[in-house]
Amino acid sequence: MPCLIFGNRFGNTSLYPNPMQTQEAAHNRQIALQLVDGNTAVPLSPTVILQDHAQSASVSGQEAVATFLHTFFRDAFVEVALEIHTLLADRETATLSLSFSGRQIAPFWGLPCTGRFITLSLAFICRFHARQIVKIELYYDAGTLLRQLGLAL
Repeated sequence: MPCLIFGNRFGNTSLYPNPMQTQEAAHNRQIALQLVDGNTAVPLSPTVILQDHAQSASVSGQEAVATFLHTFFRDAFVEVALEIHTLLADRETATLSLSFSGRQIAPFWGLPCTGRFITLSLAFICRFHARQIVKIELYYDAGTLLRQLGLAL
């Protein structure tokens, strides 16, 4: 069962939070979850940038970022399970860490289809402006991913 932890980026909450901050943080938490569900359109800025730190690569623009995420979370895997470990948000940022598991059925991110089952820890840091994501930082262990797909030692 997923464990959801809500608070601000410092890990604590106020007894009397500013209602606008609470509303913005709740919005950002919801958008962060939509980022990985593969079914819901996410409000991306026209100039959004996704930085894949594992591959030292980036993707920019609404369509390119949406395609990047959709390919992984919707098209490339079946039997998908997501376990949310942490979800923190404030007015400007949302951080999401999760375990992703599934069986690969299509190529993604330049990797061939292997038909193998993987389990991978992922972390996303999303930055917001005007209720849209302007930057996504993605962290995972590329070596673990490649080994599980049978593409590395």
